[in-house]
Amino acid sequence: MTAWLNVVIAFGWMLGAQRVTAIETLPQMVITATRSERQPFNTPQAVSIISEEAIERSNQFATPDLFRYAEGVYIQRSNLGGGSPFIRGLTGKQVLLLIDGVRLNNSFYRFGPHQYLNTIDPNIIERIEVVRGPSSVLYGSDALGGTINIITKKRTDFSQPFDADGLLAGHYETAADAWALRGQLEGNWSGLGAIAGASGKDYDDLNGGGDLGEQVPSAYEEVNADLKLNYRFGAGHELILAQQFTRQFDVPKTNEVVLGDKLQFNYEPQERILTYLDYRGSEVGIFDALRLNLSYNRQQEGEQIIARATPSTETQELTDVGTFGAFFQADHFVGTRHHFTYGFEFYRDEYDTEKTQINLITETSTPITPGVPDGTYYQSWALYVQDEVQLWKDAEAIAGIRYSNFESEGEVGATQLSFSTDAVVGNLNLRFGITPHLNLVGGLAWGFRAPNIEDFFGRVDFFNEIPNTKLEPEEVFNKEIGLKYLSASLFAEAYYFHADYEGFIERVTVGLQPNGLPIQQRRNLRDAAIQGVEANLGYRWSEQWLLAANLMWTEGSAEDTGEPLQRIPPINGSARLRYAPWQNLWLEAAALWADSQTRLAPNDIIDPRIGPGGTPGYVVFDLRTGYLPAKNHELLLSLENILDKKYKTHGSGIFNPGINFGVTYRIRF
Repeated sequence: MTAWLNVVIAFGWMLGAQRVTAIETLPQMVITATRSERQPFNTPQAVSIISEEAIERSNQFATPDLFRYAEGVYIQRSNLGGGSPFIRGLTGKQVLLLIDGVRLNNSFYRFGPHQYLNTIDPNIIERIEVVRGPSSVLYGSDALGGTINIITKKRTDFSQPFDADGLLAGHYETAADAWALRGQLEGNWSGLGAIAGASGKDYDDLNGGGDLGEQVPSAYEEVNADLKLNYRFGAGHELILAQQFTRQFDVPKTNEVVLGDKLQFNYEPQERILTYLDYRGSEVGIFDALRLNLSYNRQQEGEQIIARATPSTETQELTDVGTFGAFFQADHFVGTRHHFTYGFEFYRDEYDTEKTQINLITETSTPITPGVPDGTYYQSWALYVQDEVQLWKDAEAIAGIRYSNFESEGEVGATQLSFSTDAVVGNLNLRFGITPHLNLVGGLAWGFRAPNIEDFFGRVDFFNEIPNTKLEPEEVFNKEIGLKYLSASLFAEAYYFHADYEGFIERVTVGLQPNGLPIQQRRNLRDAAIQGVEANLGYRWSEQWLLAANLMWTEGSAEDTGEPLQRIPPINGSARLRYAPWQNLWLEAAALWADSQTRLAPNDIIDPRIGPGGTPGYVVFDLRTGYLPAKNHELLLSLENILDKKYKTHGSGIFNPGINFGVTYRIRF
């Protein structure tokens, strides 16, 4: 414990950045960490907030780009249409994505970087909350590295019996010759509020920095539509109906073509449709607060592939996953010291899959076996309880426990396979107020990721790969300690964490076929440890000037061999300085940096996105400004990578944009 505290103190004043807007609008509230409203300063967990103001000022039209300066999150890209968040060294199905508390992750999510964060339209986002570290007690499977909750906009102004307004916005950026448009209507009729909008995007092939030029293929198109109704009735009761639609067209997986053995690899279609009905009430019967949610989330992913070795054959595979979800959450205060939160969750994924091989010369097609058997289902349910306890005036504890159960069934050929497992996890987080401005925080948390469809079925065909019906959940035991400081002009925090992982699921050779090719199976093979430091700073020394910076260091090693873990990001961070001379004008200069990553896992060395030389470090400089030329008009300008640096984040299959001029114009009416 002493060593941890020394590390925290040593880094405590090298702190990197809470969002600048968090300083402007203190006190903010965070919900995701405990499922109830708390100030970030008094939240024992490590949390990051990207506010609505920060989102609107970012001059970005893709959700992964909103994390450009976010503390504790590192974005990797295999293509322009992707963007996978790394939190504490993990990504893919080991990081949980939520939309308004509803799971976006389904059982098809794969290990390693993926593109699903980019299927969320940034125009609908009110704010983003990130809980860094395991949060499986409240959110279940996949919440190992962290949890990202995308909280969407709703009507909040009911001051008039009837009112309506709207928004038109256009965006253009030069690096991909890209444009985006957004139209939105918002209003209320008595207690019924509504927001409805549509947006479209068109990206050309992305230009990288230096002499790289266009990265072909990377271009794609996208359309979005959304509707959200919220009805307020009685005192403290609200009913919400939300609908979201995203469709992306012919999204190339650039690394498979440029670095791999494919002539074509397109995600077509890439589609997401989410519908949910949500009730939220206060003082409902015996409950101080109550939330009920029913959801249906449909995600379609198609792959259209032509291999270089067989240029006359195209393989088309479609995986259509429909997820029905339901959850119940209740809050109950016992006396003045205990705040209980407890609930129940249920999710069921149902698969509709097909795969076809097309002869491009004869134009004939032949059905073949898809990666996931058609008709497969994956189901989970869970119970949890959490108690927020006031120990004394300046000290509190948050303790919780969860039980989760999982089952899956599908038919491979003539063989019916079934799988079931369960998990029990807990957590304990503490906050001690050293002074009114300084908190010492820390915690112990157990997290898990249950084997999903990709683990269980994988590429099972009983020849190249055989199933494992005895897979166990991946587990983590996380220890962390930190300091948080808050005054009228300064927010600063630093964390040290150490996480021990058991049973990472990997593919292993278990035998040989008669032709000498390997027979593989998924097994719980690897134990590992990941440790790191996160530090953030936001400082406002006058009404006009704001400074923000962040720092993140992560190191991961396998317990058995001591080898580095795959895709661990290098030490990285950002710094920003903002000046607002008048109420209608602000200017910002920023730097984004990362050290080189040469501490490589064996799989990194053979990964063409990385290679034996690792990933070079970089420093990139940006300029931004915002101006209000007239009432209800807003102009945003940005110049990113102003030195035209050729760079990419560690593990990426595409280089980041070279010098990139962006402009957004908004009109509100």
